[in-house]
Amino acid sequence: MGVKKWSFVPWEWASIDELSPRTIAIDAPNYLMRRLSTIRRNGKFNRVPLSHIHVALGTIRAALRIHVLPVLVFDGPPETLKRAPNPELIIAAHDLYRTFCSERDPYSHKLVNDLQDSPALRMYFAAFHVKDLCKSLGIPCINSPSEAEMAAAVLCRDGLVGTVVSNDADALLFGSPHVTKQLHLTKRAIFRATRSELEAKMGLDLEHLRDLAIVCGCDFHKQGVKGVGPRKGVVLLQRHGGLVGLLKARGYTAFQREEYILAREVFDEPTHMSSNGFDITLRPPMVPMAVRLLSAVMGTEKAEETVAKIVRLWKGFGEQQTTLEQFA
Repeated sequence: MGVKKWSFVPWEWASIDELSPRTIAIDAPNYLMRRLSTIRRNGKFNRVPLSHIHVALGTIRAALRIHVLPVLVFDGPPETLKRAPNPELIIAAHDLYRTFCSERDPYSHKLVNDLQDSPALRMYFAAFHVKDLCKSLGIPCINSPSEAEMAAAVLCRDGLVGTVVSNDADALLFGSPHVTKQLHLTKRAIFRATRSELEAKMGLDLEHLRDLAIVCGCDFHKQGVKGVGPRKGVVLLQRHGGLVGLLKARGYTAFQREEYILAREVFDEPTHMSSNGFDITLRPPMVPMAVRLLSAVMGTEKAEETVAKIVRLWKGFGEQQTTLEQFA
């Protein structure tokens, strides 16, 4: 949860043209599940088979159209303080996806029922499917060593992307200087917050913002400090110099403090992560693979038309990038 429930995070609308570089790291599990929840609420889920492909494809096309490169980042093993690993579920999702690839029937009774009955299974299935889509279209796709927003934050921290697209503002605590909560690519607009503005508003640096997340309760320590909300937490952290001092002042024993400190250390993990090895290169689409993958969802004629449009966007994207490089 982190800071996503804090009403005082300084979100505001801005132009996507403020981004430098014009590359966005998308926290894919968070983004896809949020968009799919909207589709389900609007009653379109059953009418649009495998909706995650349509969401991902629409985002890719809209981004390339305005010469913004999307980089999709997926979760690795979860932080154990957040949730226990579930390899059996991942295997089940992988098996279901391989069965779909073999049968190529998006209306399969078993497929539809399994995906509707288990949001977690649906998330992993979508991840396998969208990764293959990205590979076929040449879109960079990264597997995080841990939480997706953590690797995305490292990309933004190191200047490889202009923002992290996630509804979860934890990316700010993981060190990203810029987070986008909502994308309106057709309007060239983003609903974003910056870490510098949050630090200025709260009067806390990044280290103490991380302390505040633990005090208020977050994914890695849901309980937090009883009776302390965000505003009171700011005052107490400033008074006592940080999380440990606050806990001591509240009468927590060394043993009780340990679980808070362990949760706090999760936010320090990106400090030890490097963006070296993360490939965010836009590559040429592999047309036959893309057509085959999409034809199972939308039919061959529509798939060929869709891939042809992506190829045109890819060519236009590359031409603009070459022109800019020559100018520089």
